[in-house]
Amino acid sequence: MENDKSEVRYNKDELSPPDFLNEDYFRKVLQKEENDEALMIRDFKVIPGTKPGDHFASIMFKAIVSYTTKGKEVSERSLVVKTMPIEDGMKKDLLQEMPIFEREIKMYTKVLPEMKSIMESIGDYEKISPKIIYYCEDPPVLIFEDISKIGFTMSPDLFDFDNTIKIVKKLAKFHALSFYMNDNKYSYDLQLPECTGVLLNEKSIDKIKVFFAGLETLKKFIKTWPGYEEIAEKIENITPVFTQRLLNSYKPNPEPGFNVLCHGDFHLRNMMFLMNGQDINEIFFLDFQLCFWASPAIDLFYVMYLLGNADVRRRQGEVLMIYHTALIDYLNRIGCLRKGPTLLDINIDMLRLGSMEILLGLCFLPAFLLDPAEMDLEALANPTPESIETYYNTK
Repeated sequence: MENDKSEVRYNKDELSPPDFLNEDYFRKVLQKEENDEALMIRDFKVIPGTKPGDHFASIMFKAIVSYTTKGKEVSERSLVVKTMPIEDGMKKDLLQEMPIFEREIKMYTKVLPEMKSIMESIGDYEKISPKIIYYCEDPPVLIFEDISKIGFTMSPDLFDFDNTIKIVKKLAKFHALSFYMNDNKYSYDLQLPECTGVLLNEKSIDKIKVFFAGLETLKKFIKTWPGYEEIAEKIENITPVFTQRLLNSYKPNPEPGFNVLCHGDFHLRNMMFLMNGQDINEIFFLDFQLCFWASPAIDLFYVMYLLGNADVRRRQGEVLMIYHTALIDYLNRIGCLRKGPTLLDINIDMLRLGSMEILLGLCFLPAFLLDPAEMDLEALANPTPESIETYYNTK
């Protein structure tokens, strides 16, 4: 087995895979996948799977495995392996306290297959996510097909309006399917409303405070800018109540309000695309670890700030109108009997959950604009006044 030791291109905690990712492990995985107990591994190597900044809530590897089957044919497969951090430190401690792998396993083994079945029942064969090859709860492991081998890539840049709309329409489909399944509980026993926020809640919010500490730093800078006194005062007033408002945003609308299964981390690096030049042909959603039941406004704010460019934000009204039309159309296609939200309902939620806009626009976006290779996640999770100021004072 070979391991890639580059310390420049990859996350440090992905330079050495866990010991259990060995030849015997992949033999058993592929024997099950190929339904062939005679399958034998000829060679394999495990290398780091992502670049710094591509993800946080796991460690990821690529396994390139060549093997023979009972027919003696030699085959090779590239697999994406996702598991928990093994190195002691902040990342391991934080993630062990969150049910993120349990949530994602439920998504891939129960929720997404039901969505696929509903879609195919109306002749819709679009895929939402890559195929899962194998999963295990102890140790937590998810293994997927490597869709980069069929041309899918990540985008380094925020998208223009037309490409963003393609993503928005697929998001509307995802939301509609979850709403329909929850409205038909007797047919789809998934307890989707029990999927509460795992990242932003009372237990974890202190540990991830650096990601919304930007208000304090911004307040400090704005006070030195002539002509911005009114804005500085508004930020001063919202700072003491911001955390609680943010926690409230992650709670579902009370009945009869409209709720869906939000992706919860719906940004550019949690998707892969099949491109035709500068245009999106196909979209796969990734990383369903943070899905939770709440207003669709949560994911729509991600669209505005961590998917689309400034032109998309300027045209927010159009984006919401297109999302709403796609949502209602798909609810009708799949035969949902319960009435969906009005466009006014969606807009009201966007206003009511404005703390999410502050979080994404003022707190998350600076991190998104940093060079991922220069991000020090340990320093961000254990911040000092100096590290916070450096983090937000980006060019």
